[in-house]
Amino acid sequence: MANLNNDYARGILSVAAATAISLALQNILPLGNLSLVFLTAVLWVAARTGIRPALFTAFISFLTYNFVFTEPRLTLHMTDSDELLTVVFFLITAVIVGNLAARLRQQIKKLRASNNRTTALLEFTRRLASAPDIETVQAEAVSNLSTHLALPILIMGKDPENGTLRVLAGSGGAEQPMPEDYHAAEHTLKTGKASGAFTSIHPDRPWRFEPIEADRAIYAALGVKVPTLSAENYRELFIDAYTHQLGLAWLRTELAARLSAARIAEETERLRSALLSSISHDLRTPLASMIGSASTLQSMLDRLSPEDRKSLLDSIVSEGQRLDRYIRNLLDMTKLGHGSLRIERDWIALTDLLSSALRRTRGLLEGFHIDRRIDDDLPLLFVHPALIEQALVNVLENATKFAPAHSTILIAARATESELIISISDQGPGIPESQRGKVFDMFFTGGQGDRGPHGSGLGLAICQGMVAAHGGSLRALSGPGNKGATIEISLPLPQTPLQHNSRNQVHDKL
Repeated sequence: MANLNNDYARGILSVAAATAISLALQNILPLGNLSLVFLTAVLWVAARTGIRPALFTAFISFLTYNFVFTEPRLTLHMTDSDELLTVVFFLITAVIVGNLAARLRQQIKKLRASNNRTTALLEFTRRLASAPDIETVQAEAVSNLSTHLALPILIMGKDPENGTLRVLAGSGGAEQPMPEDYHAAEHTLKTGKASGAFTSIHPDRPWRFEPIEADRAIYAALGVKVPTLSAENYRELFIDAYTHQLGLAWLRTELAARLSAARIAEETERLRSALLSSISHDLRTPLASMIGSASTLQSMLDRLSPEDRKSLLDSIVSEGQRLDRYIRNLLDMTKLGHGSLRIERDWIALTDLLSSALRRTRGLLEGFHIDRRIDDDLPLLFVHPALIEQALVNVLENATKFAPAHSTILIAARATESELIISISDQGPGIPESQRGKVFDMFFTGGQGDRGPHGSGLGLAICQGMVAAHGGSLRALSGPGNKGATIEISLPLPQTPLQHNSRNQVHDKL
């Protein structure tokens, strides 16, 4: 009401200004031209208010123009028929111009409102699309909507553990709903129809619940607290568009989780299928060597020189360490096969993972020079830390088998818009280009290094399974300057506001 009174006051002031200007110009311009000054005032009011204030301004402009400028002046009577036509045409023109200008203003306001809604919906969709899991989708949805609509927002759904209805996510200003609100949300989840305010189901409640659904599945109910809004104001919020996008994001994360589970199951089955043949194929060699050395010591101890005894003992220790690595790889596969290595993701810095991997391989890396080239400001990884750490350990162990003694092993990391790329390079004999696509296969032993006569062909295969379970990939490339080999690990980077300053370098002393 206050805004409407201000619009009418604006009309009166504009007519007063037009009258003053016309009085100043009445001796210069003919009477008909003075009407254009009043038309300008009507157009100005119409462009800034609405139809009714514009028509009001047109009417008082007509009266003022007749009263002040037509003969006899200061009356509403007119003696000249020409002046009568001028005044009548002025009124008609003022009404038409004011009406058209006001309608144009309303259309502009609607276009601006539509553009604002579209921009807000695009921002809402963009933020949901970058959410890596359903919890983040829920948090982003309530945060964005509560900020954009300036209303309390919450999401209610079934607890996956016990099936009870609970608040899954809520904005900071959202109060806990009452039992009647729970009943309304329950109705929405069962029927897929809105409930609460402005509906026939609990219409007296301050909360309005809309179904979040996609692909004929109802995932949850979006609650909007609307105690101060009318039904028409609520319709203008276009909540349906937001719940539709939220349902699609919910479906996307669910499908992504299923795809990840299917990929893990596929990799698990591939690794587990090699377990039995690995035991018979790879454990016999170190066991035979250890048994042979121990038997020789047992039967010929007195006839062996100290150097021969030491050589046999060194062989037992070396083969025992080799056997230990095989068993650890097999245990990893067994855990994968029984599902005990689950993808429980967490945010972690690459430098932390690399530090831990270097500590675990400290003994193998003795005698090598480690060159680290880690870019600054790398983003956090959203991964299962233990699995990615084990993948790094496997690649580092593989590099020690390829690299000659006292050579350099290069560890580099950089980030692109969508991936974090880790490369580990050695100065060994390298991998022929024809074999680079096979080095991650089970029991493929290219005839050299860790994948040769002394290798199991499992380390990189397990690494491939662990990285693939995160949606990443591995590649075998030539080393720097076409010397040696490089194993490149690519891990996806989900869009997230979390950033990490990775200027901390790895300070392990090998």
